[in-house]
Amino acid sequence: MARSRFDDVLREVGLSIVSESVPPGTRLTLSDLEDRHSISRTLARDVVMALQALGLVESRRRAGISIQPRSSWQVLSPLVVAWRLSTRDRRSQLASLTDVRAAIEPMAARLAVTAATPAQRQRLVTLATQMVELDASGLGWADEYLAADIDFHSLLLEASGNEMLYAMRGMVAEVLQGRADQDRTTRTDPVAVRHHLLVAEAIAGADAASAEAASRRQLAMVHTELGLEQP
Repeated sequence: MARSRFDDVLREVGLSIVSESVPPGTRLTLSDLEDRHSISRTLARDVVMALQALGLVESRRRAGISIQPRSSWQVLSPLVVAWRLSTRDRRSQLASLTDVRAAIEPMAARLAVTAATPAQRQRLVTLATQMVELDASGLGWADEYLAADIDFHSLLLEASGNEMLYAMRGMVAEVLQGRADQDRTTRTDPVAVRHHLLVAEAIAGADAASAEAASRRQLAMVHTELGLEQP
């Protein structure tokens, strides 16, 4: 599906903010956005409203539009995550988000042992098996592998039965997509891929300790792949 003009302008302005090419404290007006991007007043206002919802700007009558510091951003928003992964801030962003994943996914795996439905248990095993088979065929970089990887981690969070963890699925999906976009030719680690199946089988077998441990080991391998310190 083609992106709309709104999406294009929102991404362009969002990237300029998260990359800090437009530094915090900078003041803009709707007229600035209209002129710079050749858009209508209505579209400029819609873009500002979306940026404000993400914490990237603050808009006040008579005060204009003020670019906000990183401390105000909705840093777990999939949009903000995706934009930051496209900037020079990518490495620190990956480090922070991998730490978050290491905190939430092992717990999700443990909770899924009691909360997952039979269909979810079987689907996790199916997705993990698909990933192992694709990797063994040398397709660990393929779109099909990435789709299965994203589906697996999203389903893991959903199967936890915790709506707060499930709400993190968009962030996790953007991290996986962002890594794939940047490292498309990097060979996946067969041992790390295999750990997805160990997580799924432990959940299916109602082994909470093993599910959590396998997930924790898989995320530790992600840290190693990225050259990051272990949390």
